[in-house]
Amino acid sequence: MAAGEVTGMMVGIAELLGAVAQVHPLFLFMIFLLFVFIAYKVFKILVKALIIGVIAALFPFFANYVGVSMPADLNTMLFFGMFGVLFVLVFKVVYGLMKGASSVASGGQRGRIRSEVRRELSKEHKKEGKK
Repeated sequence: MAAGEVTGMMVGIAELLGAVAQVHPLFLFMIFLLFVFIAYKVFKILVKALIIGVIAALFPFFANYVGVSMPADLNTMLFFGMFGVLFVLVFKVVYGLMKGASSVASGGQRGRIRSEVRRELSKEHKKEGKK
């Protein structure tokens, strides 16, 4: 997909949202709430990724402390920091995909199944306690 196609697609989405908002202001409010929700989730992920990046950037100092000879210069710190951020982002994407696939595969009855398993385990535990 070329950059022009993406830009054209975004303009098309913006025009569509503008047309929907003119039809009814309630749609505009719902779109705003969706935007705020998505922005909040993205912000949380980015803050967590930044914290992990800073911690990962300190890894060369930890490695030297435990006896692994590693340069603790800016390049090494940036490498480990960026690797930490990349790891968090990839983890979040893979985890989200697996969680979504699991929910689809289970038919959305994950909570009911968990409660039944807990109930059966507690019954087994009570039986063992009586013996």
